[in-house]
Amino acid sequence: MCFTLNPIHRRAGGLWIAGAFVLLLIVVVVRLLSSAPVRHAPEPVKERTSPSHRRDQQTPPPVFDTETYYRTIIDNNLFRPLGWTPPRPVEPYRLLGTILPTDEKIPPQAIIQVSTAGNKTHIVSIGDTLDADTKIVDIQPKQVVLDRTGQQTTLKLDTSPWISTSKGRFSRRR
Repeated sequence: MCFTLNPIHRRAGGLWIAGAFVLLLIVVVVRLLSSAPVRHAPEPVKERTSPSHRRDQQTPPPVFDTETYYRTIIDNNLFRPLGWTPPRPVEPYRLLGTILPTDEKIPPQAIIQVSTAGNKTHIVSIGDTLDADTKIVDIQPKQVVLDRTGQQTTLKLDTSPWISTSKGRFSRRR
């Protein structure tokens, strides 16, 4: 074996040996410290006591309502087109006008169109009934208050400048 006494090689070899000794020293110190028992101050013994008589109130699980469950599925139909909105409910009554006389002896009247009865027009006063469930409660200028099975609804007169008709009786301006 050829061993040269080059100072660079000698220094590198010395560094290797010094590194090995440092590593050996670290291992010995760690072993000695880990094998020595560590003494801490004794902890007081905790005594287990029975839980207090306070009871946590538990709410019973909610009852499964199948009607609500299926109603959600029906209302949110997966096979409906995107962007579909439910149709607005059609009001069965439409106020066409009100007649408010200046004489106190003549009662106020309203002209109401009933769409459920084939668009029939009725002239009614306070206390009259339009059908079995609907009664006229009050007549004011441009509005009428109806009572449908205990729920009051207000019909307002449509005062838009362009009145649309289904028959198209009005002609265009020329």
